[in-house]
Amino acid sequence: MRIFIISLVFFINMVLQSTVYQYIEIFNVRPNTALILIISYAILRGDVEGAVVGFFAGLMQDAFFGRYIGIHALLCMLAGYFCGKPFRNFYRESYLMPMLLVGVTTLVYEILFYASSFLFQSQLDFMLYMRTIILPGTIYALILSLPVYHLMYFINKKLESREWSKRNRFHV
Repeated sequence: MRIFIISLVFFINMVLQSTVYQYIEIFNVRPNTALILIISYAILRGDVEGAVVGFFAGLMQDAFFGRYIGIHALLCMLAGYFCGKPFRNFYRESYLMPMLLVGVTTLVYEILFYASSFLFQSQLDFMLYMRTIILPGTIYALILSLPVYHLMYFINKKLESREWSKRNRFHV
């Protein structure tokens, strides 16, 4: 059930990113809610599940938006892994740490994306890319991190309570 629900959430997000989010651009930057969903899921479920979800969500991003297959998949997998690693015993109800983690991870993600895609095409104006894409995208991600984390927290809580009740039915 968890796989179906999480897949559905990410599929709906990809559809929204390719349609509705085009109309809510700020400074010609669209929100990368897939990355925020990956980070939120990794914080709630750990590094392995975060990496797996990150890989498949990145693969969907490559299929929907990418020029090359694999760049988003690799970067999202790394984001899911590293964001889920230190937060096994994290106080999940706190919203400050996920917001901070979304900001730092988005900044690193965008810099690595620039290095892996634009740098190899001889587009070396990093400061222009930083001012026009990376910083507005990071600010946009910070703004959206609270409602997206809250949504993922709610979904995860419902799924965990359902899984817990199923496990307790079989124990005597």
